[in-house]
Amino acid sequence: MIAIEDLQTWLALEHEAVWLYPVIGARFADLRPRASTAFRTHRDTRDALERRIRVAGEDPVANRLTYDVGPVDTERRALRAARRLEARISAACLALAGASEGDLRAYAIRNLTRAALAELTWGARPQAFPGLP
Repeated sequence: MIAIEDLQTWLALEHEAVWLYPVIGARFADLRPRASTAFRTHRDTRDALERRIRVAGEDPVANRLTYDVGPVDTERRALRAARRLEARISAACLALAGASEGDLRAYAIRNLTRAALAELTWGARPQAFPGLP
């Protein structure tokens, strides 16, 4: 079972991450190494999701020119934007895990774990059930 809508939702968030992390890295030298690592991870995930969607016979959702992540004018706000984005990615992965099976479910769960750990990297508090509201 392929949950295309859930894949597309997740892909849209990966596009947002590929946009956000260079902004953070360019503005805040102390966050640059973390932002660079996050950028590479999300770029690779975005590319993998695009391939999965194409293999399923669908066109991947396109990226946007800009995203409304709130102000990223202080380090504190940049950290908050990153945490919020990773939380939304966790939720998207959780939704996909619940709507899929087999390899796709395992892939979603691995990435849910990665996104939950990324939330912690950006300063979030640990949660018992990442991805839930």
